[in-house]
Amino acid sequence: MKKDAVAYLTTRKRGDPEHQKEIIDEFCKYRFTVNKFFSDHRMTGTAPRMREGYQQMLEYARENRVEHLLFPDLPALAKNLEFEVEELRSLVEEGFVPYFAKDDFFGYPDDPELRIMAVRNFVEYMAPCMETMKKAARTPARPESGPRGTIGRPRALNDGQIEALITVRRSGTSISQICRMFSVSRSTVSKILAEYPELKGEWKGKRSPAEGVESE
Repeated sequence: MKKDAVAYLTTRKRGDPEHQKEIIDEFCKYRFTVNKFFSDHRMTGTAPRMREGYQQMLEYARENRVEHLLFPDLPALAKNLEFEVEELRSLVEEGFVPYFAKDDFFGYPDDPELRIMAVRNFVEYMAPCMETMKKAARTPARPESGPRGTIGRPRALNDGQIEALITVRRSGTSISQICRMFSVSRSTVSKILAEYPELKGEWKGKRSPAEGVESE
């Protein structure tokens, strides 16, 4: 029996709503019936709770007792990693079950209780990492030593962000999704993962039987 759900879209250009709806519809087969779609335009840089469409979705879900929330992918929550992690925490604390139609690494799409547990574990796993990122952001970067009169190319990510990147990769996030989350190129990610050969290829973590394994 299909479960009731609501879906949230984040649009940037013409044609995005239709494309994202197709992704969600494909994910919903035999699982969910989408009662209503909500959307915001060019708002992924803003905290989710500051968006009108997102607020409307949560209000509708509460009023109609719909616990399943569908998103095209994790970056639909926010481009900012801290916003993403904090919103995941808030959603599961309120009793919602978030699902991501694309690049979903939490697993258990057919078991809400286990899925909520997986999301909570991820949030707890990321907490120390997020603190490191905040401290790194507050501490001015020390200039690297080099030949006098030359200016080195600035690093794409600081130490805290690199630690966060490695953490989310270990959790099963695809390289493509990491590039979007941290706004870096695949070559930058490859350089960072060069010392972690087990993380460069296909992720070997556990998945639910209903899910396929993504290769990267």
